[in-house]
Amino acid sequence: MRSESLECLPDLWKATYDLVAQVPKGRVTTYGEVAKALGDIVASRFVGLAMSKNDDIVRVPCRRVVQTDGYVGGYTGGGPPKKIKLLKDEGIQILHEKVVNLEDVLFKDFKTASPLKRLRKRQMSLKNHLKLNEFQGRVGRVAGIDVAYTGEHAYAALVTFDYATREEVDRIVIEGDAKFPYIPTYLAFREIPIIRPLMKHLDSSTVLMFDGNGILHPEGFGITSQIGVVFDVPTVGVAKKLLCGTVSAPRSSRAREIVVDGQKVGYAIVGDANRNPVYVSPGHMVSSEQARDISMRFLKHRVPEPTRVAHLAAEDARTNHK
Repeated sequence: MRSESLECLPDLWKATYDLVAQVPKGRVTTYGEVAKALGDIVASRFVGLAMSKNDDIVRVPCRRVVQTDGYVGGYTGGGPPKKIKLLKDEGIQILHEKVVNLEDVLFKDFKTASPLKRLRKRQMSLKNHLKLNEFQGRVGRVAGIDVAYTGEHAYAALVTFDYATREEVDRIVIEGDAKFPYIPTYLAFREIPIIRPLMKHLDSSTVLMFDGNGILHPEGFGITSQIGVVFDVPTVGVAKKLLCGTVSAPRSSRAREIVVDGQKVGYAIVGDANRNPVYVSPGHMVSSEQARDISMRFLKHRVPEPTRVAHLAAEDARTNHK
């Protein structure tokens, strides 16, 4: 197991608050600028969430963080009117809820370690260990894992099926707090630490299905591939949205090839009763054909049973938690 991808994750909440604490009086910044200082613009929505949860407005002046277009945006401590008053008291000119001279007062000279850039490099280093060969040996079981959340509290379910009989043989649900926030394309850093305790229940004949992409991903290395590489287990990605690639004809086929840059990377598969496909791709240590065949063997509804039932189990745990 390549545990370096699980350890020493940065505290992005603290990193965000430390960045906003650098914005001086008489200046403003934007959610996007703070995200870029973290290392990736895709974290903009997380920055907004962090500001809404800020409970130290003296050290962390979240009132000084506005939208990229100059509009002041929300403010937990009294809404836009309160935010406008506080900013005007600091010398910021605002008209119709918008900073008048944003470029003149925009602060973006952050001192930062760019934690998300470092995590992206860690992701890409893992990709060097990706294997796309046929699973060697007999597939004895197929397991699905899914995670459901209530805020930052997570419920992870592992449901295992016998490959020959297609019957459920085991079910385990655990819970715990997510230490890493949700940020698009960094989901593995949020979910891998949560599912880690479940991995000890997989034996060497088990192929793991996960609700997410394998190599059918703009980077060629989605969360299912990352899980496979980290734990060195065979994985199959099952996604409901097509992020890239072209699906081949004919439309009448239950399994249609998906091609990216002339290379086959997965299949769009459908069940008999539902013509909305799911998009299957190898994650790690399986071939495209094997990913297709395993998925179709367990296709009773739109989503193959291991991931469908794991999703239901995780949601049930979340809903019934007291």
